[in-house]
Amino acid sequence: MKIEIIKREENLLEFYLEGEDHTFANLLNEVLHENKHVTFAGYTIEHPVLMARKPKFRVTTDGKVTPEQALEEAAQKIFDRARAVLEAWKEAIEG
Repeated sequence: MKIEIIKREENLLEFYLEGEDHTFANLLNEVLHENKHVTFAGYTIEHPVLMARKPKFRVTTDGKVTPEQALEEAAQKIFDRARAVLEAWKEAIEG
C-alpha cells in the first residue's frame, strides 16, 4: 500500500491509495463516515482496468480535526476491529 497525495488544503485531502481496491477502499470510507468531524469522504476508481488498484479518495472535515487525523483514527479503528475478529476466531477454534 502506498499513499500518493494529490491535493492538500486546510480541511481537504485528496490522495491515491495505491495497491488497494474496492474491498479496503469501501471499508476505509465507511469508517471515515463514523467520524462526526468528517463532512465528506468518498472515493472513485477512475478507470476499471488501468486504475483498478488505485482508488482516489477525497476527505473533507469541519476543521475540528484535520483530514490526516481523521484518516489516522479510521486506520486505528480498522486495525482494532481486525484484531478483535482475529481474537474471536482464535477463541472459537481453540474451544
